[in-house]
Amino acid sequence: MRLSDTQMRFVRRWGDMGSRWGIPRSTAMLHGLLYLAPTALTAEEMSELLQLARSNVSTSLKELESYNLIYRESRPGDRRSFYRAECDVWEIARRILEERRRRETAGAVAAVQDCLAAAQQEGDTHTAMRMQAMSELLQAAEAAALTAQRYPTSVFRSAALMGSKVLAFIAKL
Repeated sequence: MRLSDTQMRFVRRWGDMGSRWGIPRSTAMLHGLLYLAPTALTAEEMSELLQLARSNVSTSLKELESYNLIYRESRPGDRRSFYRAECDVWEIARRILEERRRRETAGAVAAVQDCLAAAQQEGDTHTAMRMQAMSELLQAAEAAALTAQRYPTSVFRSAALMGSKVLAFIAKL
């Protein structure tokens, strides 16, 4: 496989965006490459295409697998692993949302709850008020993410696309 200039530009920009979201640039670049690839690729092919160290590719593939964003395949008679990406962008968004919720939001809810309880116990009403507001926000985010996981991707997509319409409707109330 050879990448066109447009494909390489997307892969690089996807890597830049990923780094802004807290994902290693090389991991995001590999995801972008696999997303564009018409067929499954080996780690060696990805390493060559992106000029990345094989160890970096291996680490990044493990991270992408932990997010359930890529699939590992084997082929009869070939000892190598082949990788392909989930290509439904709405399913990708759901999986990222769930993984971020699991890794970040769930722990943040517990941490803020602990701080809220401590502030209340100490009689620090100012801090308790701030912690209560933060807790409300994080619990709403957690509930929205959990709710999104209960429905098929098609429902998640429709809800996301309706977001601004729902907000405009609520604003009129």
